[in-house]
Amino acid sequence: MRDLLFRGQTRKKGERIINFAGDKCDSNWVYGGVFHQNDRGGSYSIIYSYDPIAKHPVYAETVGEYTGLTDKNDVRIFEHDICKDSLGTVFEVVWDKENARFIGLTIGSERRIVYVGKEPRVEVIGNIFDNPELINPTPENPADN
Repeated sequence: MRDLLFRGQTRKKGERIINFAGDKCDSNWVYGGVFHQNDRGGSYSIIYSYDPIAKHPVYAETVGEYTGLTDKNDVRIFEHDICKDSLGTVFEVVWDKENARFIGLTIGSERRIVYVGKEPRVEVIGNIFDNPELINPTPENPADN
C-alpha cells in the first residue's frame, strides 16, 4: 500500500516577496495531508504537515498527489511532475479518472500515454508550475520528444 501524501505551493515561483527591493522568489513546496477548500469556489487548499505538525494554505491548483513511485534517483513522483524516460520521451504525470491510475501524457503535438511505473529508468526533470518551459517549448528552448 502506498503512502497518501500530497504537495502544494505556499508561494509560486516568481512571486514578488515583501522586501525593500520587491525581489522575485523561488517556489515553496509543503508536503502532507490535504483539505481541499476549492469545492466551495476558493482558490486555496490546506496542507497539513506532520513533522512538525503545521497547517499551510497552498494554491489549490498546485496540489498534487504522490503516485507511490520513485524515479531512478529515488525521487518521489507526484501528479503534475514532468518526467523523462530512458528513450528521452518527456511527459507530464496526470490522474486518469476513467481508469483510476496515474499515467504520463507526452508533451508536444502528438499526445500519447506513457504508463508511469512500467519504465524503471524514469527521471523527474521538473513540474508544470516551476518549469513551464518544459511543457510549452519555445523555438529557442525545444522540449525533447
